[in-house]
Amino acid sequence: MGEFSIFHWLVVLAIVLIFFGGRRIPEVMKGLGEGIRSFKDGMSGASQNSGQAATAQAAAPGGLTAKSGKGQVELAWSASFGATTYNVKRSGTSGGPYAKIASTSATSYTDEGVASGTTFYYAVSSVAASGESENSIEVSATAS
Repeated sequence: MGEFSIFHWLVVLAIVLIFFGGRRIPEVMKGLGEGIRSFKDGMSGASQNSGQAATAQAAAPGGLTAKSGKGQVELAWSASFGATTYNVKRSGTSGGPYAKIASTSATSYTDEGVASGTTFYYAVSSVAASGESENSIEVSATAS
């Protein structure tokens, strides 16, 4: 009762193929491997940090807005706790990849000299002593 026969393994394989398809299995296995690796890293990090205060990763800035102007785009966002600077990133396509165009300690930035009629996509990340945060939610703007 506690052992799987070859028949049981074939049934499990058939179910996996039905749910995920043959082409998705490598993605699923990659995700499983990354999850296990992340868990192991977390467990080893927890034992190394015992007795020490853990530093929290900087949070991504919130409330990012973009306002179009003549040959420029004005960006503004909310401050993130613990952030010392913010990396402003731009892309010509939604979802990136983004190129860092500025680093500032302010919670606003004006991207000047952008081509009018062109739509740009922006994201901002926070930088703190613990490292850089994930990107904020993307916003887009078309300079006039």
